[in-house]
Amino acid sequence: MNEKRELLKEILRFELAQRDFWRFCLLYDKEFFSKRIFLKEVAEAFQKIHNREINSLCVSMPPRAGKSYITSLFCAWIIGKNPTESVMRNTCTASLYVKFSYDVRAIVKSDTFRNVFPGIVLSDDKANLSGWNTNKAKQVSYFGAGVGGTIIGFGASLVAITDDLYRGIDDALSDTINDRIIQWKEATHDSRFEKGCARIDIGTRWSINDVIGRNTEQKIYQEMIIIPALDQEGNTFCSEVMTTEEYLNKKQRTEPSIWEAEYMQSPVDIKGRLFNNLKFYDTLPELEGCIAYVDVADQGKDYTACAVLGISGNEFYLVDYVFNRENTDITLPLISSILNKWKVSYCRVESNSMGAMFSRQLQKETGTTILQVQNTSKKETRILIQSAWIMQRINFKRPNDNESELFLQNVMNYSKEGKNKHDDAPDCLAGLSMFAQSMFKKIA
Repeated sequence: MNEKRELLKEILRFELAQRDFWRFCLLYDKEFFSKRIFLKEVAEAFQKIHNREINSLCVSMPPRAGKSYITSLFCAWIIGKNPTESVMRNTCTASLYVKFSYDVRAIVKSDTFRNVFPGIVLSDDKANLSGWNTNKAKQVSYFGAGVGGTIIGFGASLVAITDDLYRGIDDALSDTINDRIIQWKEATHDSRFEKGCARIDIGTRWSINDVIGRNTEQKIYQEMIIIPALDQEGNTFCSEVMTTEEYLNKKQRTEPSIWEAEYMQSPVDIKGRLFNNLKFYDTLPELEGCIAYVDVADQGKDYTACAVLGISGNEFYLVDYVFNRENTDITLPLISSILNKWKVSYCRVESNSMGAMFSRQLQKETGTTILQVQNTSKKETRILIQSAWIMQRINFKRPNDNESELFLQNVMNYSKEGKNKHDDAPDCLAGLSMFAQSMFKKIA
């Protein structure tokens, strides 16, 4: 009798999981979802999409919250509910699309899915990751691509999903890349909607001009789920994702505009001066050592910028600069002189076209270990990301000559809008900031 009762309970759990998506999530991974109850709101909104109560939805929440995981489960569940229909899911890169496709396919192949949706299995004739079928599909069950990829011959009848179309802040803050993403979405993603197809857009709110931002302005979404990292009382939205203390520490080390966008899901229009709160010192303490960073001018209108950073205890002091447009026969001796003057232990030189030659000559003329570095990230983004650390951790030397005054003016006049004729000094500081954090991990 007990065995029969347990069997009936198990059958009931499977039937309930087939009807209710949140129950399916708990059945599939109870340990994960029972500790992240905030995802129930997402599950209920996904259920509304399936029930045709709403036809458009956006979801934004902090990194590592589980939004892609629950979306993969929803793709499998809605295919199980409607095995003859199709789901499209597009993301920022082809490799991420393949990962998500693999994840959904693995769910469909799982014992839990088979128990909830008996008789629905992957089709033998088409089970690759670019697009695959169940044995009940009319055409294709799951398909998609990365941004820029081609989708030929398929249409989405159930739901069309975008899941993180931006690789990061570099993409979102670049007008060129943002426009390319939006054009691809409109020309490729949106063109695959069949009659009655619902839409879900999932992603971090990087910018007011990103995909979700523009759709919000056009009032496309019938429901929006926006979950910030910290609630109105300043507490974490979920300690399983990150504790309040961890978020507050991250907030302190993050440029405010980036924190608001990536973690609080409150994108702002980035305008005005970036470096508006520099700290200055009047008396330089005894230093324990110095490092430096050099950005050599590539073109005649660019400045060669060098900054020397001293370390005393847990504090960082900017002690000397070189900042001018002179040729290398002038800037090389100047920089060699200050490296020797401050007994700089290590100096990074940005390896642009002039950097390699400059590095070799500096190594001959100084006792400093010269390291070449190649920056691959976009300059504006690099400066923006490092600005919080620069303002919070570096104590600046007050200008006492034309060159140091020009360096600081170049830093303090830098605009968040990115429309800067000269950004050599803040770029040099961004490189120095990254160097300091890699060299002094315990105190940085």
